Amino acid sequence: MDGWPTAKNKVNDKHRNRSGDFTTRLKCLQINLQHSRLATDNLLKIMEEEDTDIVCIQEPYNIGNKIGGLPRSRTVLTSGEGKKRAAIVINKHIDAILITFG
Repeated sequence: MDGWPTAKNKVNDKHRNRSGDFTTRLKCLQINLQHSRLATDNLLKIMEEEDTDIVCIQEPYNIGNKIGGLPRSRTVLTSGEGKKRAAIVINKHIDAILITFG
């Protein structure tokens, strides 16, 4: 994957915007795991290798009514009762809260 930052072609995370101010890039992924443990393990490897900040997951791997296989070193946002149908996984260095509508 030539376009992905790796150890060999790491992209500088700080960039100047049109105003000349420094901004920080966020690395985001989106994936449908189809409730697979193996797909979850592969996602974790990619998240570590690519140093991702935010991952949007559809059909996450569930153990009972909780999402399984995701590290505690990340913030995992979900909503609703029962099996989780979607999740957002965020690096701990990003402040995030879940806002739901009742």
